[in-house]
Amino acid sequence: MREISYRKFSWNTHKRNWTLKRPNVCQFELTFRCGLHCRHCYTDCYNKVSYIKRELKTDQVKFILDKIYRAGCLWLCFTGGDPLTRKDFLDIYSYAKDKGFIITIFTNGYSMTKEIANYLKRRPPFVIELTLNAVGEQLYEKISQVKGSFKKTMQGIDLILKARLPLKIKTQITKDNLVEFVKLKKFIKGLGLKFRPSVDLHARLDGDLTPCNLRISPEEVLNLDGRVNPDCPNEPDRLDRNQKPHTSHFTPNTQLFQCAVGGGDGINLDPYGNTFLCNLIRKPKLNLLKVDVEYAQSKLLPLVRDKKFTTDSKCKDCKLREFCWWCPGKAYVETKDKESPISYYCKLTRTISKPLYA
Repeated sequence: MREISYRKFSWNTHKRNWTLKRPNVCQFELTFRCGLHCRHCYTDCYNKVSYIKRELKTDQVKFILDKIYRAGCLWLCFTGGDPLTRKDFLDIYSYAKDKGFIITIFTNGYSMTKEIANYLKRRPPFVIELTLNAVGEQLYEKISQVKGSFKKTMQGIDLILKARLPLKIKTQITKDNLVEFVKLKKFIKGLGLKFRPSVDLHARLDGDLTPCNLRISPEEVLNLDGRVNPDCPNEPDRLDRNQKPHTSHFTPNTQLFQCAVGGGDGINLDPYGNTFLCNLIRKPKLNLLKVDVEYAQSKLLPLVRDKKFTTDSKCKDCKLREFCWWCPGKAYVETKDKESPISYYCKLTRTISKPLYA
């Protein structure tokens, strides 16, 4: 059998599905439950018994996985909350693995156990992406708001490393842990892993602005010298600092959504089986227990494709919009208006782009 690189396989598969108008990836929030209550978390507002008890049962998750598989999805991300907190996680994971999904697991490591690590060692995921926001116990537990969580999380990381599972560690930089930026970098690189910090925060899904209050200043972002998450297309290290903004012969882009939300490439699912187009704009939604993926996308995609600004929002004609981290989703959860500017992003974009005019 002829072997090809993963890169080539991925590109060929995506290209084929685009031609067939089939989705490639699915991000499935298996639960909003999490052992931590991080101060900046945008889903912690639903990390409550009243919401968790309404979540999908095991057979319902499998039913939806069948639909996703038939729709053509190959890449599957289990996220939350923390998906490892589900008692049936390994049952669900095994079912998805048997179907042939390429699986990514998002976790904080707090709920990693020997049983889970040993099983994943035998049947490894494509990658585990783990969030670590401090390497000091006191600071970690200030952020997580759970006593004893630092030791348990570090044990979880140790289990993953001993099982030799593919691991990426991410860090969310906030006012809380900016002081540990260098320590975090040294610790993560000491594990032989790439340091992957991000500085972008947005409001919680219920509109709670607590995470927004933890944003570091634009000047502090700039002082990080572009050392932010290279996997996030809107963050400053993607900016070519030898290229000035295209302010000459500027043509306004009145397209509201500049992301891939209307492309039909991905499926977003919450713990109740609802699918929606934007992770931050969760209405309208359709439930995959009741409808197929194809029907859901046929109803939802036209609502965002080629959608234009309907107001005189200053974002519409902004010459720096190509460098801005603002998006309709962030605007919606923070202001309840998808077209509303957010002053923090305006200041941040001017600060980041200022050196380009020099």
